[in-house]
Amino acid sequence: MDCGTLRQPGRLIVCAALSDRGGLGGARDLAYDRASARRQALGRILRPRADAIQDSTLGHAYRATNFLGHGAVGAKRWASISSGGLPKFLDALEADDAERIVLLDQAGTFITDLRSAGFQRFAVKPLVSLGFRLALREVAAHAEAEGFDPEELEDELRVFQRSFEARIIYRS
Repeated sequence: MDCGTLRQPGRLIVCAALSDRGGLGGARDLAYDRASARRQALGRILRPRADAIQDSTLGHAYRATNFLGHGAVGAKRWASISSGGLPKFLDALEADDAERIVLLDQAGTFITDLRSAGFQRFAVKPLVSLGFRLALREVAAHAEAEGFDPEELEDELRVFQRSFEARIIYRS
């Protein structure tokens, strides 16, 4: 058994004894279960709303494609390519950390396809950010129905957004 103590000015804090044979394993399992539950709740909230979120970004995609000189054809390409990636992106959202990395790397092909269709990173990033902002609104509106504080699920979605951007937007 290990009992830790911490000295602070004027007082002594004694920590509870923990077994040195995996005593923290249970705490790690609970943290993992909570993270998994948050990710599953995000999936339940966002899967039925993903198409509507994408449709909301389409008007912005149309403006971006006009700016890039692609017009309506470019916006249709955006819609086609990004809708092909949505299931994979949502799978990655719900996955544990190791599986998330694999799924995001696989989903990177959709961003490569967008780049091949003429969408530059400076045009893709704001559209992706808009999609995440719209997703955050949905999460805030529906978190309590899933048994979570909205901030808790919003934080989990922001963690995913950072992973998504790092592995997909900035790597491709």
